[in-house]
Amino acid sequence: MINIPKNRIYNAYIIETYNYERTKKTIKEFAILNGFEKAYVDTDNHPDIFYLESEENIKIETIRKEIVESAIYAPKIANYKIYVIYDAVNMEVIAQDTILKTLEEPPTFDIFFLVTSNANKFLDTIKSRCFIIKDDENIDYKRLLELEFMNEAVLTLANAKYDNLNIRMQFAEKFLDKENKLKDLISLYRYVLRDALLYKLTYNKKNLYLKEIETEIIAISSSYEIFELGKLIDNLNILMNANNNFVNKKIAVFNFFEV
Repeated sequence: MINIPKNRIYNAYIIETYNYERTKKTIKEFAILNGFEKAYVDTDNHPDIFYLESEENIKIETIRKEIVESAIYAPKIANYKIYVIYDAVNMEVIAQDTILKTLEEPPTFDIFFLVTSNANKFLDTIKSRCFIIKDDENIDYKRLLELEFMNEAVLTLANAKYDNLNIRMQFAEKFLDKENKLKDLISLYRYVLRDALLYKLTYNKKNLYLKEIETEIIAISSSYEIFELGKLIDNLNILMNANNNFVNKKIAVFNFFEV
């Protein structure tokens, strides 16, 4: 859950989250609560709300043109202007330095939202100028990414179609009669498959939950057809039922990879 304070408006926020869809919804609610016309906000057509979409490397020219040069002008119809920068940590260091000057002495009518999955990657000077909001659901994502078998689980899924059966069996043996460990695998794969299917459908990394392993997510997406990812999601539900019953967990994990 993303909670933007309601009792005070800050000029700059960092939102640390894996869920950009929910973040956008929350920012829209914030805008409407502060007088932005709902009809324009809901259709992404408000002249005082600006979205800078995710880029691999946000250059100083982009920040200067899209943010700094625009920030000096008063809002057109609302009391404020809102700037939302997705994957803001992708700003080059020099780009962060450039926007820092605006954050240090912002016009009173500008509000900046820097959205990222890892706020620690910002320059300390940027963080010191922002009110930092952490998505409550991030805790679960981070725990899953720190699982001892996470790397092997993702690699096994990416290569399951092409590896020999012995590799799958060796991986499955890790979960023999280990209920809690299998629960973690199911949770991890639920997010991984969600991201892989979303990327397969859109080829857009902006809304991926597990951005730390986006390279692996893209590899999984490339390894499977859409219907195969759907079958894996169905298999995941079968695996979850197996975990809740007296079923050989090793065999259940092995069978999960069958598409």
